[in-house]
Amino acid sequence: MSTKYPSEKCLLTLPHIAMNKVLGKLDFRAVFKIVQCLRKTCHTMRNFIDAVKPDSALTKLQISVYPNYIISLYLFDENSIEVKYCGNEKGCDVEWRRGHNRRQRKLLKSEDFVNIASRDIISVLTNQKSVVEFLMFEGFNCANDIFEEQQELPFQVFEHLLSNLESHLVSKPEMLQVKTFETAVTDESQILYLLPHLDVKNLTIRNRRMFNHATVLNTQELIELDQWKQLDTLNIIDFCVDFKIDDLLHLKRCFVKYERLDSAMIEELKEAFRTSSHLEFFRIEHGLTDIQHSMDPRYADPLINRYQFGGVTKSWFFSVSTPERVLKVLITPHDIVFDFDLLVNVPEVVTVN
Repeated sequence: MSTKYPSEKCLLTLPHIAMNKVLGKLDFRAVFKIVQCLRKTCHTMRNFIDAVKPDSALTKLQISVYPNYIISLYLFDENSIEVKYCGNEKGCDVEWRRGHNRRQRKLLKSEDFVNIASRDIISVLTNQKSVVEFLMFEGFNCANDIFEEQQELPFQVFEHLLSNLESHLVSKPEMLQVKTFETAVTDESQILYLLPHLDVKNLTIRNRRMFNHATVLNTQELIELDQWKQLDTLNIIDFCVDFKIDDLLHLKRCFVKYERLDSAMIEELKEAFRTSSHLEFFRIEHGLTDIQHSMDPRYADPLINRYQFGGVTKSWFFSVSTPERVLKVLITPHDIVFDFDLLVNVPEVVTVN
């Protein structure tokens, strides 16, 4: 080979300006694949990619945590990458697949699967410049037949991952922008690992325990966050809550279950909906047997619907500041719904309060 083109000429010997040009032609999906292929093979290349920070252009990220493995699903506009990190006695098995392509696999000896998964997730989030449409962290319990002392293992793995990611998010100069954040947790503390470091509009919290769905979620610290006050939508599933009604009135949409609900709380919500310019839809589950008698008796009789198997719903209608609209309060044996409807849709036999 000519001395003009020595054999050691390769991608890594390119000047940084030239390397930037090359990486600038690649989207993040291609760069991510390079990083996986070069892991523990070419630290220089990987470090250079980390320094250049090509835009992730990530739209959705779903993290599923199990006792001995983690699955990360990265979705982009037209493609996806799924990576599975599995811990074993030798280290960490990494499997990844782009779209519907064949799976690829690499064993990382003497590596912890939680730390490896954390590094890749952090690499993606570090490079994210646009809003992530959907971010989800969920954990799965062990099988029911395992030993009792192992029941907490999934929660320990979950919190290990969250702690690693929190350390990164704290150091970011700007918060990660997320449209919808969904997480499955056992208590408030697990929510507080990530939420304080996100700029988020919609929040869904699920109870990750298979039972104890009547557990009241402690939210004392949650409602003090700036993120709480900026939410548009809140869904809390398989937990009970004990919010003051005033804690929810900044929201547009809400789905929660109250352990206790009384007529004063219903009246407070009804009046808030009548006068608010931003409230849109609330659905509140309850466990009460006499809830349909909780509406103030001074209001006109409700519209009553009876169903084939004995179910009964009652609907009250109230005027609002917009003449062509009405507030509809629907009470069923299981929940109360506050929603708006058009005045023309109100049956003639019903009086609007």
